[in-house]
Amino acid sequence: MTGKPAGGSLLASAGLVATALLWGAMIPMTHALATKHLDPFFVSAIRYLIPAPLLIGMVFLFDRRSPFRAPLPWPTVFKLGGGMACFSIFYTIGIMLSDPVRAAIAMSCGPLVAALLTKLMLRVPLARGFWPAAVSAVIGASLVALDAVRPRAGSAGDTGYAGEALLVLAMVSWSWYSIKVQAWLGPLGWSQMRITCLTSLAGGILICALFAALASLQPTRLPVEMPSATVLGMLAWVGIGGAGLAILFWNFGVSHVGVPVATLYTSLAPVFSVGVAAAFFGSTVTLQQIAGGMLILAGVVRMQWLQARSIRPQKMV
Repeated sequence: MTGKPAGGSLLASAGLVATALLWGAMIPMTHALATKHLDPFFVSAIRYLIPAPLLIGMVFLFDRRSPFRAPLPWPTVFKLGGGMACFSIFYTIGIMLSDPVRAAIAMSCGPLVAALLTKLMLRVPLARGFWPAAVSAVIGASLVALDAVRPRAGSAGDTGYAGEALLVLAMVSWSWYSIKVQAWLGPLGWSQMRITCLTSLAGGILICALFAALASLQPTRLPVEMPSATVLGMLAWVGIGGAGLAILFWNFGVSHVGVPVATLYTSLAPVFSVGVAAAFFGSTVTLQQIAGGMLILAGVVRMQWLQARSIRPQKMV
């Protein structure tokens, strides 16, 4: 039996850790952008359009052909783009209405949402370890929710748990997209890079159209001055980093270690998110939040580890 070169696997691991960092830091940065600097719909749109030139270039680099070569099933591409657009809107507004720490903990339940939606849509058995992970998530989320009751009680502009509810819808939208994109575009023989490029571009176009309609009714949604260097830096991280380079690192990592193992690395994203929020954005992290988040994370990691253990031996050739 021979496997992937050790050097390539080490590089893949480093890339997947970088992916988790890029995705994790997006949460506090998106919160800061949407609450202090820019309109949330503008942030939703720009996060897909900023990396568009990079993604197009990556398709040329990896496929050595244009991503726009015919034939193109544009109705299908835009349906999938609609799923990405829903994810971006729910994600951005959900983070805006929550706070970075609670948002990170909520997003750590993503693998559970994906496993349940896969069961419902594809009629496949639930992932191994799903129910213990689900119980851990419920207990952990309850700890976080109870901890959040005290500061929220009687606070001005309290939106309850609308932010966390929207984040659940964001995870559902992303899982729907992830399932349908392989079912609809996978059989066409496209590379994952081309699929990501075209559906991301379609999602950005749809959100831009929505933002243009909103801005025509409320011109105050448009930026009135050149953003500061700090804001531009966060936009670059969210766009080029989170929606561009992270995808490159992700695809490279998956090609070496497979999806189940690669997904284990993404469990680091909430950890990075909480760390960045506390270190750079002044977020307060309580022991109860840490306990709840770790309980959720432990269940999710166990579920993913069981999947990786059952699949990885089949990848050896």
